[in-house]
Formats: sequence, C-alpha cells, structure tokens
Amino acid sequence: MFQSTTDVYRVKRKSVQFAKSIVSKAGQVESKFVIQSIYGILKSGSIILKDIAVALNEPVQVKNTIERLSRNLGRSLSPSILSRYTQKVVKALGKEPLILVDDSDVIKPHGRAFEALGKVRDGSSKDHKIEKGYHVTEIVGLSANQKQPISLFSRIHSSWEKSYKSTNEVLFQGLNFVISHLKRNATFVFDRGYDMNALFDFMHQKKQQYIVRLTENRKIFWKGKWFKSTVLRDSRKGKIKTTLTFKENGKVKKETIYVSHLNVKITAGKRSIRLVLVYGLGEKPMMLATNKVIRGKKDAIQIVRAYMSRWRIEEYFRFKKQHFGFEDFRVRSLTSMNNLNQLLTYAMGMLGLLADESEHSGLFQRLIHNSRALRKDIRFYYYQLAEGISATLSHARTGIKDWIPIRNTGPRQLTLKLVC
Repeated sequence: MFQSTTDVYRVKRKSVQFAKSIVSKAGQVESKFVIQSIYGILKSGSIILKDIAVALNEPVQVKNTIERLSRNLGRSLSPSILSRYTQKVVKALGKEPLILVDDSDVIKPHGRAFEALGKVRDGSSKDHKIEKGYHVTEIVGLSANQKQPISLFSRIHSSWEKSYKSTNEVLFQGLNFVISHLKRNATFVFDRGYDMNALFDFMHQKKQQYIVRLTENRKIFWKGKWFKSTVLRDSRKGKIKTTLTFKENGKVKKETIYVSHLNVKITAGKRSIRLVLVYGLGEKPMMLATNKVIRGKKDAIQIVRAYMSRWRIEEYFRFKKQHFGFEDFRVRSLTSMNNLNQLLTYAMGMLGLLADESEHSGLFQRLIHNSRALRKDIRFYYYQLAEGISATLSHARTGIKDWIPIRNTGPRQLTLKLVC
C-alpha cells in the first residue's frame, strides 16, 4: 500500500531541509531558486526547465516560472552554496576517503547556438568519433558506509572559451578545491589518461596520496637505469593471488588476479613511488603507480581494489545522463550550463547522503519500496532512490511554496509623517 500523504510529506521535508542547509548564507531570492530547483529536479527526474517548472506546480503560468528559472540560471551562484554543500558531504566520506577523478563529455551534435561549443571525443560511441560538445571534469568521493559516489567538483568547459588555458588547469582547480575542503588524508584515484608528470608533481607538492594507472609509454627509473614500463611489467609475474569483484559494461564480474609490486622512481625528479603490477585482467597486465606505503600483500591488494572502484564514477556519469537527461539541457550560456549542472550535483548529493543512511533510515526503505524495484541485490542505489522520489512526489497536490518562508518587509502601505 502506498502511504501517499506521509511519504510525500517526508520527501518534501528531506529535500527542503537539505537545500536550506546549503543556502543559509545566500540571499533570499537565490535561496528560493536553489531550494525550488533541487526539488523540481528530483520530482521531474529532468534538468529541462519546462519539466522543472511543471514539477513546482506554482499558481502561475508555466511560462512565467520557466522565465524566472532561466533568469536566475544566468546569474552566477554564490560560492558559499558550493562551499557549504562540500562541507556537508565531506562528513559522509569517512576518515580516509577515496576520491575518484575522471572526465566525461556532453555531446551536442546538432547544437548551433550554444556558447563556446567545441569538439570532443564521444566516449559512448563505438569508434569514439569526434562530435560537437563539451568536456566535463568530475571529482567524486565514496561515502564511508555504502560506498556511494558523491560529487565534490563538477565543471563543464570547452577549449573554445575565451581565456581558456587547458583541461589540466580545470583539473588542478578542482583538485585544489577538494583538497582545501577535505582537511584530512585521502587517496585520489586516476585512470591512465592522467598519467603525466605535471600530475605527479602536483600531488607530491600537495602531499596527497594517489593511485594512477600508467600508460605503456611511461619511463621508470629502477636500479640505476631508466626502463620502459612494459619491460618491467613483462619481466615479472604476479606473486600475490586474490579475487576481485568489479563492474564492466554494466555487468558484475569476478576474476582471479595476481599482483606484484616493486619500489621505483618516476619523472625527471626521480620521485620514489611503488609500481603495482596486476596480471589476469585482460590481455595486458595493468600498471599502477602509487605513493601509498606497501608493507605486505594486504596493502598491495587494497591498492588494486581501490583502483577498481573506479567503476563507481563511471556509473555516476551513466546515471546522470540516463535518469536526468544530463546531455539534453536547453540552456545556451556556459554560466547557465554550469549552474544547472551544479544544481543537479546538489540533488544527486542528497541521494548519496540518503543512500549512506540506508541502514537506519525508514525513508530510504519507503523510497526503495515506492520505486517498485525488481532487484534488491544492488550496490548502486541512485536509480532506485531517484525513481522512488519521483514516484512518491507524483502524488503531491501542491508544490513547496508554503515550505519557503516569506521575507517580512513590514507594512507596504504608504504612510505620512507630519512634522510640526
């Protein structure tokens, strides 16, 4: 039985309370805009302004709501909102958080009027063809309890922007922002697209732990000589045996692997790192570079498993595009795009925090029930939670206008003061 009144009330309260907690230092107009946007995105399951406007169910014409939303999107959001959001979600990452870094893309093959529309490689196509679109740099942290990906930094950018420097500049801006808010030890995980000396130098300068997958062109200093990484890889065999569970192409797989590790140096500065070699995953063994301490086989296996958790950020991208239609936005300016992306990040952040409370949250159980999910043995809760919220709020007869306090400006009637 669907307890519509109770469930609708609890979801509305959760959404509004979450939004209010990150906008408390913003202006009232901006606060109202953010609160309503998060609610509208969650209810509609869309980032199209018309869908959000309809979901708000305001006592005005939908076109008026769309115009107001569009007008607010064109203004830069207060940095304090992002800062408070980040401070809030960082608490859910645990004492030694795992931070995943990756790039995605937004494809606009038929776009013409979008600002600074550039060229990107379509990662979803089989031949990875070049299309019109934007780059997206994303940094997520895994929650401590349920290992759900929660975004800490997300930026849409294009090489066609004025004063644009490079994708590395955006990457380092994001890393600096995340590091400044973590204020504790973390491990950053990078795919082989980030195998570059500039990243190693940056992470050592910031004294941060990392795991980077190496390319076959990487040169490594070992026993007084420089070697191509593949030479070291092919001259050894895995001595540590273990089983990995991971996700590939949407399917969960289990593989028996063999792991070796050795102390080497990297980059012109000859920085000391550990090279971790993984055999049994695909035709070519995998090479991981890390500055984490390896005292024995337990540490080596933990590093491999930390890297394999990268499928979480890939699932995050997929959910973002499939459920909310991330690539279907209609706003044209980069400011509006990034504001909309930021609001979506906040909405998904709420889902991540709710999923991490699953063990003791009655609302979580009700949303999973309302989503009518066929599968219960899952590790990624975003789809079910988003469907459960959308299904629950479809029973709402009113919006959240009454949940947002109205500023008291005093009597608005003109008064005259006689001076004698």
